[in-house]
Amino acid sequence: MSLERKRVPVSRDLRVPASAPAGHGATSTPFPLIAVYAFWVLMTFEVDQFVSAMIGGPFYRIPLLLVPIIAVALLARGSQRAVYWPLILWVLMHLGASVLSENVGLSRDAFKYMVYVLVLFASSVVFMDTPAKIIVVLKLYLVHFIWFAVQGLPSGKVSWHPLLSNEDSYGPLMVMAMGFSYFYGMATLSRRWRWIARITFFVGVLGIIVSFARGAALAAAATLLYILARSPQRMKTIAALLLLAIVVVPAAALLVPLDEYIAEIRSSSEGDDGRMAVWTLAWNVFKTSPVVGVGAFNFGPVASEITEPDPTRAKGADPAQLWNAWVHNAPMQILAEEGLVGIALWIVMVVGFFRRNARLRTDEARSRWAARGGKAVDIRMISLSLNAAMVGWLGCSIFYNQIYLHWFWSLITLSYVLTEVSTHAVGGATGKPATR
Repeated sequence: MSLERKRVPVSRDLRVPASAPAGHGATSTPFPLIAVYAFWVLMTFEVDQFVSAMIGGPFYRIPLLLVPIIAVALLARGSQRAVYWPLILWVLMHLGASVLSENVGLSRDAFKYMVYVLVLFASSVVFMDTPAKIIVVLKLYLVHFIWFAVQGLPSGKVSWHPLLSNEDSYGPLMVMAMGFSYFYGMATLSRRWRWIARITFFVGVLGIIVSFARGAALAAAATLLYILARSPQRMKTIAALLLLAIVVVPAAALLVPLDEYIAEIRSSSEGDDGRMAVWTLAWNVFKTSPVVGVGAFNFGPVASEITEPDPTRAKGADPAQLWNAWVHNAPMQILAEEGLVGIALWIVMVVGFFRRNARLRTDEARSRWAARGGKAVDIRMISLSLNAAMVGWLGCSIFYNQIYLHWFWSLITLSYVLTEVSTHAVGGATGKPATR
């Protein structure tokens, strides 16, 4: 379920155990938790969009029906642990834009999506309160990369998806798949899930190649450097990557001629000129409303109004063509559409993400995680999985539109939930409060 815009076969390993050790949760899966799991499937696998595209019908409205149910369950439970002010303020900014921006219809679409994100975040914090419950979502998250990767091979795009039907969106997702799956394979004690992680890594690398996305290739290089820097088994990692290259390059050559791929990577001047031109336009839009921006999805409409015709410009020689234009740079898009307030909130969320993940690697967090039933998954490696995926996302965000996809927001949510569980004592007693 993305804005720029889902029942898949789930293995028995993805279910919450029917019983749990004393003090480690309820003896059965309550309905609100099932609803949260369903929402995660909708957000990540986007089967509502898939079914709508395949057989028609308003299946894309399923999230709209599920959100009120989860919201009622949240209100009934109530928990200040779910209050994360940077995200709440971000959503409120989108609410304001939905009534005050140049094109309120576009901003309302963005606001609706951010409400989905906020509900997913809050419900995950409230109802996923044990390692066993979180591990279910971590497995779903891993498998969703395979779901999209396989559909995108060999074309480098997912035909039915509103954005992944473009290589410039499919490639970045595969970069995140590569980063997340590598450390997940090191985190799990399950041989089955270790192999699933390895398969995810393999198809992720293939997906990056067939996408022909230059920005994704650069972000993948940065992600690989992070993997090498943080891997506890560096020499084995280097050997595994060399072995993977021996396998992947011939396999990729069957899908994409190597000379065409190299030519595509090298031919960056035209695309770069276009991006630099649109980034300049984004800066001009930012200057019209530097504090709070012009509103979500309003870069194009505002740019088309304030830009003079210029036949020498690489992008938008005719200002009317800018109405549907994208910034192709997440920070610049935020700066133009949410202003200094928005970019400050985004930076706070990014910094907070890495700070929380650093806490997950402390002895205190690891021991509490294990004591609550999380011994099957090493939370230290999971924190590195999230970090590697975020490094990939940040690298790709320089070149592509990625704000109104779940990618950034699901990573923020998983990090926050993991920190809450590993820094709060069993039975509701509060330990050291989580980093907000």
